[in-house]
Amino acid sequence: MKKRIGQLIALIKLYLNFSDMKRTFTLLKPFLYRQRKAYAGMLLLLFTDIFLTIAFAWFFGNMTDAAVRSDFNELRRLVPIGVSLVVLSIVSNFASILIETVTTNGLKKDLKNHLFHHMLRLPLGRVTSQRSGEIMSHFTNDINSVDGVVGSSLIDLIRLPLIYVSVFIYLLNINWKLSLLSVSIAPLAVVAGAFFGLLLRNNSRMIHDMYGKINSLLTESLQGFQVIRSFTMEKLIYNKYASQNQKLYDLELANAKLSGWFNSGGQIVTSITYLVSLCLGAYYVTQNIITVGSLLTFVSLVNHLVNPLTGLAGQWAGFQWSVSALERVVDVLESPTESNTLSAYSSLNDEPTSICFSEVSFGYDENNRVFEEFSLHIPSGKMVAIVGPSGAGKSTLLNLLQGFYLPQKGKIYIGGKQTDEFTLSQLRSSIANVPQETFLFAGTIKENLRLALPNLSDEQIITATKKAEIYDFIASLPDGFETEIGERGIKLSGGQKQRMAIARAILKDAPILLLDEATSALDSETEYYVKIALESLMKDRTTIVIAHRLSTIQHADIIVVMDQGKVTQIGSHEELLNKEGLYKRLHDLQFFEKKEKIVALNA
Repeated sequence: MKKRIGQLIALIKLYLNFSDMKRTFTLLKPFLYRQRKAYAGMLLLLFTDIFLTIAFAWFFGNMTDAAVRSDFNELRRLVPIGVSLVVLSIVSNFASILIETVTTNGLKKDLKNHLFHHMLRLPLGRVTSQRSGEIMSHFTNDINSVDGVVGSSLIDLIRLPLIYVSVFIYLLNINWKLSLLSVSIAPLAVVAGAFFGLLLRNNSRMIHDMYGKINSLLTESLQGFQVIRSFTMEKLIYNKYASQNQKLYDLELANAKLSGWFNSGGQIVTSITYLVSLCLGAYYVTQNIITVGSLLTFVSLVNHLVNPLTGLAGQWAGFQWSVSALERVVDVLESPTESNTLSAYSSLNDEPTSICFSEVSFGYDENNRVFEEFSLHIPSGKMVAIVGPSGAGKSTLLNLLQGFYLPQKGKIYIGGKQTDEFTLSQLRSSIANVPQETFLFAGTIKENLRLALPNLSDEQIITATKKAEIYDFIASLPDGFETEIGERGIKLSGGQKQRMAIARAILKDAPILLLDEATSALDSETEYYVKIALESLMKDRTTIVIAHRLSTIQHADIIVVMDQGKVTQIGSHEELLNKEGLYKRLHDLQFFEKKEKIVALNA
């Protein structure tokens, strides 16, 4: 029993903790300010709504009294007023819906743009550490849940108390005893709303988290569809999805029950207030204390003594739903970015430059260092090949050079200047990168090639594709350069995608060239022609090549052998072959494997 009381007290403290609400409104404040004109219009409509609420009640009451008295002249005077009130109500409702739509959707649009702008500036590690489906959930679910704290929901914080006060003052003029009795019952709605809001907030958090997990599973399933088929994982993936979907269903069902109990509680309070007012009011009519019209006015307005209180309680419950979603967005927006502006291409001097790693220490986490006081000098205009076993730190070196990660210690220099003296736009514009895993965007071949550089001409694109040995393939397609390649370039083979990446590097024409296994997906004949193109591209450029096949880097000016984050050997191909060490062992092993394959083919 004590344990349950302790848990309840802890839950109440969490519920009454306004820190999350404060974070949410700090986030929304600038976006709410942008919609200030719309909110001014909604505020004007607020007073119109209050006026219409009381005016209609007054109209019904006076029409009833005029009918009871058979006062035709009074009825004739009231009819145009009623028509005017109806017309004003229609215009007010239309304007209210329109302005609320503009306000809410405009705020969502601005918030989504802001979130995407922020995410594009996040460090690579922050983005890659989160599942893509979870990120998508911020845009498709979390921000779309903002309705509970913006638009008419925000205006209701002003409207509902004003209606309550206005109606209460008006009802006091009809009969103060009846008004006070009705008011004494209404606060039960506030208690009910606070209790169910307490439960709804915790449940809402779990629902939003489950949305993120389901989106992640769907995204991964679509991206890994071929793997699912290859390993006959269809049943396993389906069961996992069905299990998560069932959990979401159970949470949403619990949410529906809580909302149902909340609405039922408000309806009970409303019904009790209405019945008490009607019965006692009817008695007052029989005693000639109030008229029939006054009773009709009273019972039509008495709900407005209860509804604002149930409305505020419902508003609070809605706040809990929205805050639990938006606090996930706030977590992302509070993450530090790597720059204050979005990177864009910056034209730089295209002269080759030297690269120097000076006592660099780096690890993706503090406990596991990839480099410890690592130093390496790459001369200007030279081709430097980096070889070594997997996990030696070769690709990490390229990531650090491009500023995807920052070293915990040490400096990186390009042309004698520290990399942190460049803007990220300048740094990355000076580097053309052909990664090991080529990524292509959905769209046409030409659209993907134009990403390399602004304002590329068709002639430049054709020349680059010829050098990359992919022009003939593109020309053979029915739509040529306008061919749609599908999401992630799914309609192209691995070799074709890699040649597209090489063509992009050729088009970028940067002074520093990075090749990470750039010919790994090519057949021997195509590799021969692409190597010729790359040799032409590498001329007078500072080039870093990562390769596992040593046959592809024999003509490198310098070969750097790495193992476990350290440089173990440096020299030319001939120099390293004449020394005992890792390079000679790797070379002999690959030569032996190649010889075995030849023997097997001739057998």
